[in-house]
Amino acid sequence: MLTELAHGRHLAQLGQLKEILDEAELATNLLEKSEAIPLHVLMAAFQEDQKGRDRFLHFSFLPLNDEDITAIQLLQIYSTLPFHLGTGARAEVSSLLLEINTRLPIGHFGINEDGEIHYRYVYTLSASRSFESDETLEIITLFVYMCDMFAPYIEQVAAGELQAEQVIQALRG
Repeated sequence: MLTELAHGRHLAQLGQLKEILDEAELATNLLEKSEAIPLHVLMAAFQEDQKGRDRFLHFSFLPLNDEDITAIQLLQIYSTLPFHLGTGARAEVSSLLLEINTRLPIGHFGINEDGEIHYRYVYTLSASRSFESDETLEIITLFVYMCDMFAPYIEQVAAGELQAEQVIQALRG
């Protein structure tokens, strides 16, 4: 359970991250924790995908036990891909994600319990320092690039247009 001090620190840091993203001209919205939202969340829109669909980044600090972990903080960057998993496509998409995840420099793709396909990265931040604009923007750029690079392949398999093995062979080719 996080203390109110920890929640306050996370809110302040997300506020600083919001300033960095606002300067980079991303539309942002900082949602404070409430009964409906257990943690503070910063949302940022990034460029539409190739089909013109909106995409969002969600930033939140993972709750850690302040007594056990004092040197680091873990910032989760999360994005749900803007398409749905087709009926019966879970096994095929899972097979493809396993292959794709071996190629990623940061983060991983996954399927949540609601069948949404997401990309997630947990950024380790020293508890003794705050966000540095250049470093933070480079990580976000890399995150977005991984979404752009692999989401079209994932969507083709999720829609049943291609088999996972076809895409895997193309990636290996």
